[in-house]
Amino acid sequence: MLSGSSIKTNSLWFWVVIFIIAEILLFFAFDFKFLNPIILLLVAVLTFVVIWLKPQFALYIPLAELAWGSLGHTIGYYHFGLRLTIFLIVIFIFFLKYIFAIKQIKFFKNRKLFFIWLLILSAVLVASLIGYYQGRGVIKIFLDVNAYLYLIYLPIWYQIYHRDYLSVIVNIIKAAALVVAIKTLLVFNFFVQQYPGFDMTTIYKWIRDTRTGFVTTFKEGFSRIFLQSQFYVLVAWFLTVWEIIQNNKNKGAFVLLVIFSSALYLSLSRSFWLGLILGLLLMVINIFIYRRRLINFKIILILFLVLLGTCLTVEILFNAPKFHSLNIFTQRTIDTNEAAVSSRERLLEPLWQEIKEAPIFGQGFGKEISYYSTDPKIKNADNPTGFHTTYAFEWGWLDMWLKGGVFLIIGFLAYLVLIYKQGYLKLASNHLAWPLLSVSTSLVFIHVFSPYINHPLGLGILMLSSVILEYD
Repeated sequence: MLSGSSIKTNSLWFWVVIFIIAEILLFFAFDFKFLNPIILLLVAVLTFVVIWLKPQFALYIPLAELAWGSLGHTIGYYHFGLRLTIFLIVIFIFFLKYIFAIKQIKFFKNRKLFFIWLLILSAVLVASLIGYYQGRGVIKIFLDVNAYLYLIYLPIWYQIYHRDYLSVIVNIIKAAALVVAIKTLLVFNFFVQQYPGFDMTTIYKWIRDTRTGFVTTFKEGFSRIFLQSQFYVLVAWFLTVWEIIQNNKNKGAFVLLVIFSSALYLSLSRSFWLGLILGLLLMVINIFIYRRRLINFKIILILFLVLLGTCLTVEILFNAPKFHSLNIFTQRTIDTNEAAVSSRERLLEPLWQEIKEAPIFGQGFGKEISYYSTDPKIKNADNPTGFHTTYAFEWGWLDMWLKGGVFLIIGFLAYLVLIYKQGYLKLASNHLAWPLLSVSTSLVFIHVFSPYINHPLGLGILMLSSVILEYD
């Protein structure tokens, strides 16, 4: 609780209200640009005061923004976005408090984690220097590498974390996921129903221009609502399904799981679906090996009802008030999605050829590749040939290998091995070890097709997992 306040900041609903307020501010800031610097300044002042008085908010606030804010540019002024502003304030306060007390920083005493962290950052630094030596320009290199700077949070979170904060962390993730999921469902319903008086162009631009995601409308009326922060809906899904497995009388968890599942379906992200299936498979295997007594008919029935509830929710949103079709599984026109898959395939060969040119140290950040794409986001009236040059690639692991070489890959693989080792050692003592192992597995496979580990969205959950599993 905040000093002198009766507000329960460890409550799920407290954080739900915070995220709803954030959505409202985001919407108004999009329409009224002059509000952006005002809101940003207000957030900066509040963040500084709260963290200075309550150090645990140096974990809570960045995590809240990360789980809700997609790419971190929801509210901003020139080059200062919400995520960067919070990051700079947290780093500044930590620097002030520990500049003359470096020996008190606990992170440096954890030799394994510190070495892995140092290895990753060293590989990032070398890749940056290679990019600079290749003459790619400081700005381009920074835009390509800046996501890895999020790793600077690791010593800070490690320092301030306490197991008493665990329930707050879980509630922050679930609250952010709930708001993101409901936003997904509402936007889906708005787009498929096309209500009179609703300016769908404004909503489309609001989501696109704030870089919270994108909307793709298909010919049959179905729409794909993809928000990058839906990854934390996936994280919340595993946290919630584990709650149900432990306590199958939790009706609230059942409702949350249906909402989360519906949002993940409407994302139409094959990467998310694959990650969910493989993460759930690992959880089932772990339960079968270590806690077989948890497997019973009631759990299977509940999960079946969740699937049924998900289908029913999407059916209602798709067909109310204006009816479209009862068969939601064929409403997805896959031309656009297949084009995206084809675009990945076309990128694969030139990407692999460039990797072979410098497999050890990589070709550095800012490295661009040109290829022909059939993705409608690239091949359109403005670019009829589909020729595309970029330094941002969908193949996550290959992107890291191309730019950072094998040392960057080794660094992250070592990090994941450490998380798995900690997780399996804590299965008996830390109930969050079960969902965190599943989330890590999901992330590994999602990153094959979509870049998440080389982005704060993935780095955040890796750092959080390693801190939680190290302490508890």
